[in-house]
Amino acid sequence: MKTFKDHCRFRTSVGGVLYCQDAPYEHGLCRFHYEAYLRGELLPNGQINELLSDQDRRRAINRHGIREQPADYVLE
Repeated sequence: MKTFKDHCRFRTSVGGVLYCQDAPYEHGLCRFHYEAYLRGELLPNGQINELLSDQDRRRAINRHGIREQPADYVLE
């Protein structure tokens, strides 16, 4: 099993390969994602709860701690 010592274990559903880069706080989650877990917005496995219907909040959870990715190409 992978251990997360340097970053939060929350993996975004956008692309499915990017992890939150904030430092772990509790249970391998950063403070932001841990608080979302306590509110029931995240499941114990770190996935966003399907019952969370607020799309703005889902986007905030998904994007928190994700650093900008370099563009594959640049239009001039």
